[in-house]
Amino acid sequence: MHTAGEPIADRLAAAAARTVEAGTARLFAAYCTGSPVPGPADRRCEGVADLAARRARVMQAVFFTDGLNEKFLEREDDQGAAKERIYHAENVYDGANVYIHVGENWTGFSLGDPSGPRWPNDPLWPLDALFGATDDIAEVGPDTVRGVMTARFRVALDLGRADAALPSGVTVPAGPYRSLRQLPAEVWLDPDGRARRIAVNSDPAVPADAESWAVTELWDFGITVDIIPPSPDQIRAPADAYSSAADDQSAEAGPTQPLA
Repeated sequence: MHTAGEPIADRLAAAAARTVEAGTARLFAAYCTGSPVPGPADRRCEGVADLAARRARVMQAVFFTDGLNEKFLEREDDQGAAKERIYHAENVYDGANVYIHVGENWTGFSLGDPSGPRWPNDPLWPLDALFGATDDIAEVGPDTVRGVMTARFRVALDLGRADAALPSGVTVPAGPYRSLRQLPAEVWLDPDGRARRIAVNSDPAVPADAESWAVTELWDFGITVDIIPPSPDQIRAPADAYSSAADDQSAEAGPTQPLA
């Protein structure tokens, strides 16, 4: 489907559903300050998504973004492969549930019914928010995302509208109710009307240079993806999982040398 001749408001209104209909994709997520366009240090995670099943599997920065991970690494004496594994973890997002691979174990947070709403820290949350696109739209112009020509738009998102459009509903970030009905966002649409990049500013009250953007990029639509969340018998309580990983890390590092 080529949507270039379609009215802009109709393209934005249909963008989220058309993106989900693509089924699967590669996924990148970032947190940016001051700009909706991410740089390398802004990367939060990267992996694959099963859009129809509401699942994603990613390697994720433990300390918020790659840039902050790097700052923590610079403070450590040991910067080998074992140390790198501490700062990135495999995460599986399954609807409302989050599973984290910690050492040889899995742990989880917000575990319950996966059919519930995604949390705002889910890398696919901006796609859910896009279901609330309003007709408050401004066309920025053509732009390229990962080698694909796109049309870039500014649009206000109404999370109440998104909540009504999704069977799972939407979890909202903290903030005044009015701001949640008109969150600033930018969307890059490809010629088929699918979102290649979605950036949502969850705090529109701050100055422009301090705006915080949650960004999702999607590409390689239709790839083969098989995301299976860990079974209940594979999951340990967070304290147990992290304690076990710390013990394994100490054993890998070997015995410490006695002081002279």
